[in-house]
Amino acid sequence: MLEAVGYWFNDRAPSTYPRPQRLVGTWDPVEQAKVVAYLHAGDVLETYRGMSFCRFACGKPDREMGHRDLTDGIFAWPEGLPHYVEAHHVRLPDRFIAHALANAPKVTAGGRIDDAPWFAWGLEQGAAIDVTGWDALSWEDQTKVAAQLAGEVGPGHALHGHELEILLGRRATNELVTLGPGAPTTVLAGWDDWLPHR
Repeated sequence: MLEAVGYWFNDRAPSTYPRPQRLVGTWDPVEQAKVVAYLHAGDVLETYRGMSFCRFACGKPDREMGHRDLTDGIFAWPEGLPHYVEAHHVRLPDRFIAHALANAPKVTAGGRIDDAPWFAWGLEQGAAIDVTGWDALSWEDQTKVAAQLAGEVGPGHALHGHELEILLGRRATNELVTLGPGAPTTVLAGWDDWLPHR
């Protein structure tokens, strides 16, 4: 198994991966440059048809963010990860930084990517969303919820006309949307608003 690092939350396909905006920190410039060089030097693990995109929406063209996963035989990361470290000063786990700075020889390895440690680290940093106990609604239920919210998100509401992500919480303390008469309904503007409410 290869350990994942640098895979980001994608609101086009919601996931539990961390949000890089919450991992911005300070770097020693020499250490940062070495980690960036290490990331660029990875071997190609997998190539995809679609391009990635910068989660900071900084204007870097998607084609420059890459469409491949790279590896050193121990870790796996997306081709665009060096951009986050270099341009946006996104911090990575100390264990990975130490590994990259040690500049150990690459190991020839492939196989599945284990993202559990990456997710756990992102959660510890307050950069990931724990969706345990939450379900994406079926199309039928989304239609019901949308109808229920129509009165609350009508003309004049800040979210009127916006596409809403709808989740059904099974835990009574954390509902984004609750079905049923008399149940409280909370509407968040988007995934970025989730973390402060947890």
